[in-house]
Amino acid sequence: MGKSLYLVNSVYHLLTSIHLRRTVFPSGKADLVLTDVTPALAETTARLEETNLFERVIPVGTKELSHQFSMNREEDVKRCFDERETLLNWVLGKPLEQGYDQVFFPNFDWLARLLACRYDCPFYWIEDGFSSYVIDFLRPDRAVVNRHPQGVKLGEKTQAALLYEPRLAMRGDHLPNRPLPKLSRQDGDLRQLLNFVFDYHQPQGLPSFLFLEQSFRAEGIQGNDLDLMAQCQQAVGPENFGVKPHPRNGENLALDLGLTRKIDLSVPWELFLLNAQGDIPTVVTVCSNGALSGRLCLGLCSNTVMLYKLYNGKVLWKEDSILWRYLETFRRQFAGKNYYVPETPYELRNILRYLGGQYGD
Repeated sequence: MGKSLYLVNSVYHLLTSIHLRRTVFPSGKADLVLTDVTPALAETTARLEETNLFERVIPVGTKELSHQFSMNREEDVKRCFDERETLLNWVLGKPLEQGYDQVFFPNFDWLARLLACRYDCPFYWIEDGFSSYVIDFLRPDRAVVNRHPQGVKLGEKTQAALLYEPRLAMRGDHLPNRPLPKLSRQDGDLRQLLNFVFDYHQPQGLPSFLFLEQSFRAEGIQGNDLDLMAQCQQAVGPENFGVKPHPRNGENLALDLGLTRKIDLSVPWELFLLNAQGDIPTVVTVCSNGALSGRLCLGLCSNTVMLYKLYNGKVLWKEDSILWRYLETFRRQFAGKNYYVPETPYELRNILRYLGGQYGD
């Protein structure tokens, strides 16, 4: 086994990459690139280096690249690929290897596409939540970049999508879906490793109902998620309700609006579940992948309330019907007990009151 390259844009990607490197591909050498899509990732650099899982850990800036070059404007796409080596060196800040034996990437973004132009090796797409199951990112009519001769190279070199539940995939592209091994709560060494990397400390005083915020505001999506938080808080009481902010949203609007007290839980939700002892809060969310990952990655079945039928904003993904089908398929095949999808505010209030032990009061 030669040398691998891992690209990471989020805490979820980092958790999965560490799991892959330790469990599936432990042999050979590897480099890890941490982008500034999630700024807090840079804080893990020194601890990652101490693990010796990766020969080099490289924080890089890719936000500016995506801001300057639209993937849906022909002139931007042409210029980006024409200047690809100059732009890669600018983004990376330091040289990578002349060659890699395989590259693991989480998103079909500019960095992954430019690296596919440089490296003639297999690429593997690692799960990024809902979108990895429902969106065909390579469809020619999806974006101009997918019709450019250089833009198609990433799709041509991608050998498979690595998913925790490949049988749920319904993207409609040509990529094979291969299983990622589940995270095991019995694997104490993995838990200890992840706790060190993320500097995990058991959170104190979590509320009995925890709303997992999503990156809607970071993506420029307007919707009623804040109103849904307010409805939940009113139903269960402020002392029983809190919001876990999304790391990409920047400002904590829920806190500023008095919808939550400060929740000190910046690590991946999956890591909290790996460490959880005793009761786990009831999770409430619009459609955060974290709400499902306990079932997909760990086989847990804790109380979960999904609000996607009450959300009035336009989700990031254009394939709304496929996302809907995915969520319904998940509900039928995996959700089991303790999984609720209210269709009206009245039903939401009754579900929350029932889960909070207030039913009939």
